Amino acid sequence: MEKTPPKDSVIINVCVIPSQNVGNQCVQLSQSLKSDSTMFVLDGKSKFAHMTVFMARFANNKISDVLNATEKALKNANSFLCEHTGYFMTAGRYLEISYRKSKEFMVLHELFINNLKDYRINPNNPFEEGYFAPYMEEQKQNAKETGYDLAYNLYRPHITLTRYKESKVPKMFPAFAPAELSFRLSKVRAYKADNNGAVYEKLGEFAIG
Repeated sequence: MEKTPPKDSVIINVCVIPSQNVGNQCVQLSQSLKSDSTMFVLDGKSKFAHMTVFMARFANNKISDVLNATEKALKNANSFLCEHTGYFMTAGRYLEISYRKSKEFMVLHELFINNLKDYRINPNNPFEEGYFAPYMEEQKQNAKETGYDLAYNLYRPHITLTRYKESKVPKMFPAFAPAELSFRLSKVRAYKADNNGAVYEKLGEFAIG
């Protein structure tokens, strides 16, 4: 796999955007975690609450193709309930809000894979992205096949609240007050994403009826 990011390329994150109420709660939860131990928190301005459905690296000159393919994929998509199931700390030091990996979610996930993967850069020799490295074998295979290392069996619907610095993960899991964070899918956006997978520049927005 490539060891340096290809020139003139960008990570594009195609993601579900929660309802305004749930998005605001996500920002509040994330802000409550802010400390010298965290790498970032959501603020609703430059760091947005979002649920990745597909993410891969593309050449800059393929952005318009990716947006067109996203719109095409969503013509076959239906709205469904994104059901909050709890919280999770990943091996990569990300603290997440977890959502049920339903059949409907996997249909959406695979729609994006099938419509977008052919536009990704270096299909047979992808760059090992830093947001969840080092890759295990299944990640390597997913990256080579789709461009997204956490595809298929590794895919988990979630909203990231923060990422902790190396050796700074708290020993006690944060205690969150009960919150209703389920919402009905109605909006998808495509964003440019940084090396942590965090979105920072909106490229397009699409409605799901």
